[in-house]
Amino acid sequence: MPLLGFFVGPITLKVYDAGHRVHAVCTVTSAHSSAGSSHSLKGIGSSMAQIVFETSDCGTLVLQRGVTRDNEDDLAESIVPGERYEFDVGAASFSIRSFLNTIRQAVYVNSFELA
Repeated sequence: MPLLGFFVGPITLKVYDAGHRVHAVCTVTSAHSSAGSSHSLKGIGSSMAQIVFETSDCGTLVLQRGVTRDNEDDLAESIVPGERYEFDVGAASFSIRSFLNTIRQAVYVNSFELA
């Protein structure tokens, strides 16, 4: 049973999040560029540019959409610590963000803007 939850849970979460979005307003304490990675069951992996937002009230959020190696540093440097930003995030992921942050699973956002 735990293996079933390990595979089905993340897929179900992604599908639900794709159709159910929320706009969360969070206070960003810091933001930095980072390299995210993924790998398949066959061991084939890839890395992608991303911005990691640390917030005082919403936990850790990650943006990959629209982030490239060319713009990641500029995007991260444009974030003003202490300011409130509005994030477009999946409803399910956002509601269980404390749990996801605890197991070091990213809560992905589609976009953000100054609130």
